[in-house]
Amino acid sequence: MANGNGNGASPLPSAWIILGLLLAAAGAGAAVYPIHWFASLVFLASSIVIGIFGLVVVIKKKDMSAGVVLAIFTLATIAVVVILIQREWTPDHPSSHPKTRLPPSLIGAPDPLKKRFVGREKEFAELDRASEGVVSGESPHPTLGIIAWGGFGKTALARQWLWRQGFDQNAPKPDAPDALFWRAFGEDQGADGFAMDLIGYFSGQPEPERLTDAQRMAKLRAAMDGRRYLLVLDGLETEQDKTRGDRLGTLAAPFLRDLLREHTAGRLGRGLVLVTSRLPLADLSRQDAYQEINLEQRPLSDDEAALLLKIEGVTHASAAERQELIQAAGHHPLALETMANILRQHNGGRAAGWREFDDDAFEAPQGREEEKHLWRILAWTNRLLDAREQRVMITIAHFREPARAQWLYPLLTLDAAPQARAKSTPKSGTVPVYRPEELRLPGPEMPKRAVRDVLDALTGLRLLRREGNTYAMHDLVREHFRRRFWRFGWARGTETHAETDEGRAANTRALHTRLYRLYSAVIQPVWRPDGLAGLHPLYEAVYHGARAGLHQEALVDIYRARILRGTGHDGFYSTNKLGAFGADLAAVAHFFVRPWRKPAPNLSDADQAWLLNQAAFRLRALGRLTEALAPMRAGLEMAIKQENWKNAARAASNLSALELTLGAVAEAVADGARSVTYADQSGDKFLRMAFRATHGDALHQAGAREEARALFVEAEGLQAEHQPQYPRLYSVQGFQYADLLLSGAERAAWRGWLARTVVVDRSAHPPISRPVGWISEAHPPTWKQPNAGIRAAVPSDTGDDLDTFLAECEAVAARAEQTLEWAHSQEFLLDIALNRLTLARAGLYRGLLAAGEGAQDASSPLVSPAVMDQANAAVEGLRKAGAVEFIARGLLTRAWARMASGDRAGARADLAEAWEIAEGSPMPLFQADILLTRARLFGREKDYPWGSARGDLEKARQLIGKHGYHRRDGELADAEAMLGEHDAEHDAPRGKM
Repeated sequence: MANGNGNGASPLPSAWIILGLLLAAAGAGAAVYPIHWFASLVFLASSIVIGIFGLVVVIKKKDMSAGVVLAIFTLATIAVVVILIQREWTPDHPSSHPKTRLPPSLIGAPDPLKKRFVGREKEFAELDRASEGVVSGESPHPTLGIIAWGGFGKTALARQWLWRQGFDQNAPKPDAPDALFWRAFGEDQGADGFAMDLIGYFSGQPEPERLTDAQRMAKLRAAMDGRRYLLVLDGLETEQDKTRGDRLGTLAAPFLRDLLREHTAGRLGRGLVLVTSRLPLADLSRQDAYQEINLEQRPLSDDEAALLLKIEGVTHASAAERQELIQAAGHHPLALETMANILRQHNGGRAAGWREFDDDAFEAPQGREEEKHLWRILAWTNRLLDAREQRVMITIAHFREPARAQWLYPLLTLDAAPQARAKSTPKSGTVPVYRPEELRLPGPEMPKRAVRDVLDALTGLRLLRREGNTYAMHDLVREHFRRRFWRFGWARGTETHAETDEGRAANTRALHTRLYRLYSAVIQPVWRPDGLAGLHPLYEAVYHGARAGLHQEALVDIYRARILRGTGHDGFYSTNKLGAFGADLAAVAHFFVRPWRKPAPNLSDADQAWLLNQAAFRLRALGRLTEALAPMRAGLEMAIKQENWKNAARAASNLSALELTLGAVAEAVADGARSVTYADQSGDKFLRMAFRATHGDALHQAGAREEARALFVEAEGLQAEHQPQYPRLYSVQGFQYADLLLSGAERAAWRGWLARTVVVDRSAHPPISRPVGWISEAHPPTWKQPNAGIRAAVPSDTGDDLDTFLAECEAVAARAEQTLEWAHSQEFLLDIALNRLTLARAGLYRGLLAAGEGAQDASSPLVSPAVMDQANAAVEGLRKAGAVEFIARGLLTRAWARMASGDRAGARADLAEAWEIAEGSPMPLFQADILLTRARLFGREKDYPWGSARGDLEKARQLIGKHGYHRRDGELADAEAMLGEHDAEHDAPRGKM
């Protein structure tokens, strides 16, 4: 028998040994996860078994303390196993989407060809793979471009794929996207309408008035709400730069660039963007999950071309005859389709005799070789179409959008014109109604029935495409009939002679005059319509009015009176209320004979100068800063020539500010000086004050600090004389002065920052109670007085000491508090945001300068909550104000404050966004600032997030030298010295322990 001591049986192991085995098994499981997750599961399950065995042992031994510990660890291990199983066995994408699927929106999409579509199986497979990658999560946010010149079937391919997949149905298959949005881009439509429609589609609400692009993107992200999406941007070449060189194919609209950037980064969720365009997307690369399907490099095979001819109506043709047709059409899909439909309609579907339609004397227009076959086939219509058909085709070709039959009746018939009444003046606020003969195009009239019959015939010939109640034509077909009209006028085009240049111009003016009247009085009968859709006919009226030579009338009666609703404090409706800068800029362009340089000569001198200013303002608002230089310079020279010194001063000041943004510091200094000269000549007190600040800011960035200070002091004296109730500089001028006053403290704060040891990332480490260098986790250390170490870090070449810098921070903060009150009273968004940014900067520098390593007595935090609040409010306020050039400044300040608080991830995010802003315009001075800031904030880290800190400082040095940005010379030297000391510390030989 066993005795009470267990003699004769195996002794039970110690509970603490069992606990050690449990921890060993659990540790092994953790070590192999996630590489071998099943092995990890086995180890963790073993640890649970060991734990249960241990509990049995401690119960027998009645060891309660060991039992409690074992129970805790066993239960924790069970919880880990449950979480692991859920994580591994739960699919990455839910089988049924939690979000409500939106009905497809197909704006401007044609009907699918269905059984008439030929070939492109390889391309369909590529599109399928892209879609499947989104569903599986393997490639969650790709962009696919279908690229080719006109007539290669880009749109048809995209539309046919949607139909094959069933994505365009209201009840699609389960793996279809939650949201399908198709948008066809047209000439001069701009991205404003697209942005409004896209946000409205996802949100279910129309876009509110006047949102900046950043606000639009934030609203879109919220509205998409995790839905898996498919966006089709059809005909995007209208929004791409077509000039040869580095900019070819880049997107002009900031919203479109931001949309692709956000999509590529995955910040919109999971989805596919499909683009059709004549130009590659230069804003994306393969690293951005961008792929191209170039249809020009993948021509239809002979068999596919033969099948296309047969499907389109060439049913009687030998193999040799089909080959002749294919060679004549050059494998061009649109040429093949046009040829086949002509032979079907006019030759009974027979190939034989096709040469009778051809013109041996045909001369192809200058252009792409690939299109010459199409132009030859389209020239067949010169003989085949009768006079009425030619007349309708020419008329529709001069619309820039699908035309309604109701629009054609006033142009081609007499019985459809509106009743005539006296034409009103724009000041009366009513829309003029023209007499029938003022609307009808020259030439014989057509009854309504004849117009409908012709439309049916042209649709049957597939030169026109019916889309609902409108008639559309391919852009290349439109180009052909416009060119035919220019050569032959309203004649059938069979004559051997061409119109004279004078006759051509008269024909063109007459046609566009009728379209101008139609859009401004019939299509849009409302005097001042609401919304961008309401303004669209008026924008078209501006286009046709300019083509008709009616620049002055279109400017005064349509653009200023009806689109802008005046230019007073409650005017500029299209930009100030709708934020439609893109559409508005397109309208302004029509008043120029050379884009942004030479307005139409039949405009008054005052209107020419005004248009140059408007063009520059809109280009700048759209981030097209380099393009904005030309109208600014032209406007300045015009004002000087006219001896209009107020306008000259304004133009020179605006030019100086823009040149500074673009990094042309020397030019900015020179034009800033000119703005002061012209302001003095004008005698205007406000201009004399404001433009001294402009000149002073340029000098400050050039490194001439004392000259700049003198100008700001003079400007503030003029301000006090001009507005005694507001004796300080405020708004942008006040911000620029504060920037100068803080420059010494800023460098000193950076010197102190570079003297620290390490920053702890609060997102990666648990809180600690002791300070590490300058920064402690969770609660940064605080000090009442700076110590000698920080004083030693203050730059000695400034002539100031630490106490001076601290006093300047306090003084600038006091100024900003006062001017912030003024801004609040007037509700000026930009002024409020700039004052908050100044307060954030002053508070940040004061906190850094007042901190000292090793100090013991705390009173205020290094980065107080108030500083972070001001920085956050400044960034958001600048976004609302749409001040792109100031947003980067706000992000840099907040990045430093976040880093000082231990928020590495937040600092990196702000620096990344600032770089996107500075690189997109570009803004080289901001790029230099960002490179310096990155190196100073993260230069000590082993894994530098942007390549190397030394590389960033070298790039900063190049930018500073190239652009004359000498304000940063001292800061660059400080950062390079820091990096040199850091490298020396790490490269020094270490002694043996």
